[in-house]
Parts: sequence; C-alpha cells; structure tokens
Amino acid sequence: MVNTKHRYQFVFLAYFAAANGLVTFRNAYFQEIGLSGGEMGFLGALLIGGGLLAQPLWGMVADTFNATKQVLLIGIVMSGLAALLFPLADTVTWTLQLLIVATLSVSVFRAPIVPVITSMVLSEGIEYGHVRAVGSLAFGIGSFIVGWVITVTGLTAIFYVYALGMGVLFVTVLRIDDPSADMSPDLRRDALSLLGNRQFALLLVVGIIVGSVISADAAFLSVYMLELTGSDDLTGIAWLVKTVGEASLFVAVTAIGFDNRTLLSMGILGSLVTYAVLGLAPATPLVIGVMFLSGGGLAMFLLAAVRMTHNFAPAALATTGQALLASVGMGIGRVLGQLASGQLVDFAGVVALYHYLAVVAVFALAVSLVFHVNRRPASTGS
Repeated sequence: MVNTKHRYQFVFLAYFAAANGLVTFRNAYFQEIGLSGGEMGFLGALLIGGGLLAQPLWGMVADTFNATKQVLLIGIVMSGLAALLFPLADTVTWTLQLLIVATLSVSVFRAPIVPVITSMVLSEGIEYGHVRAVGSLAFGIGSFIVGWVITVTGLTAIFYVYALGMGVLFVTVLRIDDPSADMSPDLRRDALSLLGNRQFALLLVVGIIVGSVISADAAFLSVYMLELTGSDDLTGIAWLVKTVGEASLFVAVTAIGFDNRTLLSMGILGSLVTYAVLGLAPATPLVIGVMFLSGGGLAMFLLAAVRMTHNFAPAALATTGQALLASVGMGIGRVLGQLASGQLVDFAGVVALYHYLAVVAVFALAVSLVFHVNRRPASTGS
C-alpha cells in the first residue's frame, strides 16, 4: 500500500505541477495579447465545458475497447501537444479563432485525466486527502516557480511547462497497473438513481454555486494581482501561500474529526471571508495572507464533497457519483463562473468582481446549512 500510495502521489504531483501555469496565468497571457474580460470568460468556459461534453464520449471509448488506461494516456499526450498552439496566438491575425481551437483541444483531451486518477485512488482505498495534498503543494510551488520564470521568459512559458509536464505524467502513468474503475457507467440509469437521493442532489446544487465562485477567483486572480501590484511575481507567491493552506488542511482535516457537513460549510465560509477581504481591503500583505485561508477553505470543501459523494453513492455507482459531482455539480458551476466573471470584469473591474463573489458565497453557505437540519446520526453522508 505504501508503494501504491507514493506512486499516486507522484501522479498528482506531475499533473498539478504541469497545470498550474495554465490555470493561474492563462488570463494574464490573454490580457497581454489584447483580449477583453468577456473573451477571457468565454475561453475559460470552453476550457471547462468542452471537457464536460467530451467525458461521456471518452467513457464510451474506454468501455467499448476496455481501454481506460489507453484513453488516459491519449488524453495526456494530446492535451500536452494542444497546449503548444497557444503561443502562436500573438503571431497570427486570427488570434481568437486559434485560441478557441487550442482551448477546446486541451479541454477535450485532458477531460479523462483527473476523474480516472481520482477513481483509481478511491478504488485502491487510499486516503484521498493525503494524495491530493501532494498535488496542492506541487501546484503552489509550481506557481511560485512559474511566476518567476515568466518574468524572465514571458507568459508563453506556461504552455511549454504544461506540455513538458504531460510528458512526465505519461511516463509515470505507464508504470501504473490498469485501473479497475469503470469509466463508462450507465449514466442514464445510474445518474437517475443517484439524483433520487435528495442529499446528493442538494450537494450538486452547492457544487454548482461554489464551483462558480472558485472558478471565477482562480481565473482572474492573476489579473487582480497584476492590477494590485503591477507585477506577476506576487501572483506566484499568492498561489504558493494558497496551496500551502490547501495542502495543510487536506492533511490536518483527517485528524480534526469534523464531520463532512461541517467541513463543507467551513470550507465555504473560508472562501467567503477571502472574497470579502479581496474586494474590500485590497492591501498586498493582507491579500497574500488571506490566501492561506482561501486554500484551506477549498481543501475542506473539496474533501467534504468527495467524501459525501463517495458515501451517498452505492459501491457500484462510485465512479458515477464522482463524475456527476465533477460535471453536473462543479463543472456547470465553473462554466457559469467563467462566463459571468468575464462580463463582470468588463463591467465593474476585477476588484469589484470579488464583491459579487462574496455575495454568491453567502448564498452557498446558506444552502449548505440545509445539511445541518434534521441531521440523522446514521446518515451515510455525515
């Protein structure tokens, strides 16, 4: 078990170290080449939405040909190659069209990566928080390093880092046994079965709301930091602090003993406080400091949501549950967050965006408190 756990920890390390620049500095690059907030939001929505639509198709291919690992490897290679299209955008006259093609290509091919790896970890009985914490640290340290690198080489470096990281991930996954998790359950039947569970349906609603604010924050934090400080250096530091908080809570929460409902609400509260600080008191030291709370809140929310989904879903539907959480819940929310945040940045500015995010987070917190009403000691989601 120790060797298997370490192997999956390295998989998470490789993926999140590679993906950090694409997530944290993508919109800074788009802003540099002249895109509006609305265009950034549109591309962000494509990056998420394309993957949501592609995931069932990947599942059908994996199921038909019994080729889950092969699908995973294809996704890794092709998403890495597709990322190399982005640096060409400022060398052509049809910039937006090329960015649309590049974004959809990355989105479609990276779609199976995280769901399959997460299911593999859960199916092995490994503590998810301990594995995910490594990915969080890799993301934060990678963001700090990339923030320094792009000041020397330029923002296009984020796409080369992603491509290189996918190469490392490919070699790593090759050495892992074929996953036992089914990538292509009968979603029509299984999804309806799960959605009949009122608690799971409520969790999806919370996921949509929280997914929208988390997505908007992640997409525009680099733009916010650039406006606040005039430099990309502190963006990397902000993400490092955020992911140290995330990793710390992923590990610590397993020893704290809070039930999942409490963790869910506490996680949303952490995000709410963060958005309030960023919107109302944009002083650099305070912004950097509150990033630890932001990361901790995200860790508590994600850990609670993954555990609750795993508990709500029967063993035969474990993969379906995680897929629905990632797509119908967090996925739809992230698409909506990208589209709305881009428009809000154009309308009110990136600092004011966090006023809106704080208000939405208040609503999410209120909805999450429904889980605390009429709590049953034997409830599977506790």
